[in-house]
Amino acid sequence: MARAISEKCRRCAKLSAAEAKEKECWVGQPCHVRRHGYRNRDRYNKQKKQKYAIATGKIVPEITVAVPQNPAAILHLYRERKDAPLHAIAAELWVGGKQVAKVEPVHCLGWTGSQAKQYSKNILQSFSAQLEDCLLERFESQVELNPSQCPIRPCPLHPGMG
Repeated sequence: MARAISEKCRRCAKLSAAEAKEKECWVGQPCHVRRHGYRNRDRYNKQKKQKYAIATGKIVPEITVAVPQNPAAILHLYRERKDAPLHAIAAELWVGGKQVAKVEPVHCLGWTGSQAKQYSKNILQSFSAQLEDCLLERFESQVELNPSQCPIRPCPLHPGMG
């Protein structure tokens, strides 16, 4: 029979590692293991149920079909709103399910709209150079991120840091 769930440990597993380590009940490696178990409990139980159902013939196992390996460029824009000034730009190139290339974020402080557009075109050109026989004409998607998530240091939004 399985061990009973510790409600205290289950709640602690929801905290960040730094917050959990500050608690008086923290005992090191055993707590790391328990936190991992509680965080992944649903996934583990689902996998066990699925394996049992396949073994007993209740469900038919799924087969996988090869996914087309199409390239996709994703543009990351750091800004408050659509009409707000652009804080930073970053990009990623994915082929299938793997990240192939990445352009680190760059501050756009003082850039005009046309300079930002030209920079994004240059990113697409460099991504196209990475690929064989493929020309990227546009970004597959644009991800809007809040400037507070800007990883660049020093940053005008975070003076004194970095």
